[in-house]
Amino acid sequence: MPTISEISSLLETLTSSIDVFKAELTRQQLPEPSLSTSLPHAIDDPAYVSSPLLYEARRLAISSLASTSVILCLGSVLICLFKNQLRLLLESPLEAVINTSSGSLEIQGLRLTTEIGLPEILDAAADPEEGENIRVIAERTKTDEGKLEGILRYVVKRGWFRETKPGYFSNNRRSCTLHNGRHGYHLIKNFIDYAYGVHGKLPELMTHPDESFRMARDPTHTAWNIYANTDLPFFGPNGWLEKYPIEAQKFALGMGCLGVASNGGVIYDFPWVEFCKGKDAIIDVGGGQGSLSCALAAAYPEIRPFVVQDLPGARESAHKFITSQGVSDRVKFEEQNFFEPNRRKGTGNYVFILQRILHDWSIEEGTKILRRIRDCLVDSKVWAATVVACDDDNDYGPSSQSTLVIIDPLLSPATFTAEAPSAKDSLSALKGKSQYQPVPSPPFIPQDFGDNWLIAHGTNASLIALYNTFEHTYSSMTHMLELVGMKIKRVNATRGSVQVMEIEIS
Repeated sequence: MPTISEISSLLETLTSSIDVFKAELTRQQLPEPSLSTSLPHAIDDPAYVSSPLLYEARRLAISSLASTSVILCLGSVLICLFKNQLRLLLESPLEAVINTSSGSLEIQGLRLTTEIGLPEILDAAADPEEGENIRVIAERTKTDEGKLEGILRYVVKRGWFRETKPGYFSNNRRSCTLHNGRHGYHLIKNFIDYAYGVHGKLPELMTHPDESFRMARDPTHTAWNIYANTDLPFFGPNGWLEKYPIEAQKFALGMGCLGVASNGGVIYDFPWVEFCKGKDAIIDVGGGQGSLSCALAAAYPEIRPFVVQDLPGARESAHKFITSQGVSDRVKFEEQNFFEPNRRKGTGNYVFILQRILHDWSIEEGTKILRRIRDCLVDSKVWAATVVACDDDNDYGPSSQSTLVIIDPLLSPATFTAEAPSAKDSLSALKGKSQYQPVPSPPFIPQDFGDNWLIAHGTNASLIALYNTFEHTYSSMTHMLELVGMKIKRVNATRGSVQVMEIEIS
């Protein structure tokens, strides 16, 4: 059997997907994205939802590319490549180690830029496209010019900001998200302090001299506990965030970016209107301030009402957020501890939602949460069956029974194969389709599309560091559901880093 060239195969994936990506932009009358401008692109807006073809073409390209550029000549083809699959084939392992060891400088560089308000300073330049001179930036931020220039130049090399001419720095489309109040700003400003410090303690956790500590799965024996030198769990009843509400607010602002990044796919790649037909309400269990419910309410005015359930401490922030979104007539807040019997038990037929909840808890605690919802589903099923038996003319049926939807990523192994459909063929089959359907991973691309799922795998590592918990695989999710007499009915892919799982009583 002839040997398949990995470089040639990955190059075909790259060129095929970029060709389709460009053609789809043209069809939508959108310009090509560029890092040579200080303006954001339309596709950068979290509210923008790509067409299925554009999304898959972009995902395929990213799976063979990533961040730091090198130049590769293949015959007469000159292309700009980035790390991940192609770079892994080409880069010197020693150089890779050196570059990785300095990777923390990117994090600290971004922290610095948000701390000194660099994006706003560059926007205020006489010519924002040319940018501002490093001397002026240093004067306005009261920092050392030489040190600042060195740090900024490194951040520029990592793809953030631009150096338009020697010593002049300006924004680019990536740095636009770092403006004060935007999602990237909140993530860097409010979450990185925790994440960076706690992640740094992961090796100490995994090699802790006390075997009982390093093998523990409870939330008081974590990298967080080592970092903060405390016995308090990071969150939960009597946890660190409960003790320090201001820190909890900062953490919530940072973590909110995860939901925003995946909301588009969750909202538009699942048949919410059909699924909610005949239901009394959508109950967002542990819904925080209500970002998902508000987004769904805005997208589907025919669905009503939405109920955001969370602890009493979330009431004020939820009320403010719901009001700010203009949906307070259809979205309400309701106090509920999801470890306790749900107040909706026996009161109607609902769609219960658990979004990014179960990954915060152990299997034991997760099953407690699920049992409370299962109790509601069982009650609803018995009630619907009773109505059917007593009234032959009723309109009740399966749609009148409560259901559960779990929104979480299901992690896949990082395996790949040479025996797979080409990107060109898969994208061709997708043309003209409005309903999203993911294409299979092409040859030598991991089955979860590599860098496209770094958010999910990164979150998994953060969960280990902070809580001693994990993102689920299909197998682990199935196991936890089986423990409470439930099962996955269907997994719906989305244009984002999560899947929407329909759950039923087994």
